[in-house]
Amino acid sequence: MPRSINYRPFLIDELITNERLNSYASVFKHADDVELVGAYIWNMHVCASLYPLLTTVEVTLRNSIDTALTKSLGRFWWSQNRLHYKSFSHGGNEPFVVSAIKQNFSKAYDQVRRDKRDRYSIRNARPTHHEIIAKTEFSTWEFILDHEFMGPNLIWPSRLGSVFRGVWPTSRAANMLSSTKDLVKTIREFRNRVSHHEPVWKRFSVHTEQDAITHLHEKIDKIKQLISLISPEKEQLIMRSGLLSSAERMCSISELRRFQHNVETIKIKSIAKLSKLSQKASDENAVKKIVLYKYGKTQFLLHPA
Repeated sequence: MPRSINYRPFLIDELITNERLNSYASVFKHADDVELVGAYIWNMHVCASLYPLLTTVEVTLRNSIDTALTKSLGRFWWSQNRLHYKSFSHGGNEPFVVSAIKQNFSKAYDQVRRDKRDRYSIRNARPTHHEIIAKTEFSTWEFILDHEFMGPNLIWPSRLGSVFRGVWPTSRAANMLSSTKDLVKTIREFRNRVSHHEPVWKRFSVHTEQDAITHLHEKIDKIKQLISLISPEKEQLIMRSGLLSSAERMCSISELRRFQHNVETIKIKSIAKLSKLSQKASDENAVKKIVLYKYGKTQFLLHPA
């Protein structure tokens, strides 16, 4: 049981560190070290539940953009001066976004070659179009939405409708491009926090645990918004596969309390009570901790699919 663990000094002071837990202590209610560490472990599970959504939105965005540009510019559309931009001038310096995109594709190319050398002992591999695309950094797809690429004979706005096939929040292409780039940036920065195991609930305005929950749901809503903009079908997929409800469920006070070992264990002595509780768990999108006595005392977690 968690309360039989000796949390101090070694586990908290040296392996988790007080510096890390101090931020949790100032926001999340806790009666002792068990509940404090429980909030820390809850954050790990929040990250795990968000990761599939973040992976989905990144892959969906990059593939939608790549498909649209490949159709009109051909494979390797980022090379051989195919990617024209607004402020181009002979002998002039490239804008940051242009050079950043080129560097990202160059790094992706080199990474594919390294992977094939290290994993399969293939020397001097020639990366394919899709191998390079798969290795690009998320920032590549933020930079490509810059206004440097908006104008006559440039990639935007003529291809925006092919990339973003959902309902636009505005009828103006320039506004759509700008707002979507901001949305991508927000999600990318959040993804970085998740990937680096940071406290993903943190923000300057978060002072209470309810603030933290609200902040997390705002991020989930932005992920859903971007996926919906790209593909309503992909939005349906994340909803019907349970990815969205799983993340929403984890980002809740009730799940926080569960990992703090501060929830009621419900005794189940009949099928009728189990059926009623199952419906309640489904309606609330919540996990219920139960104990059955049919063949001795056995504990389970009951949660929606």
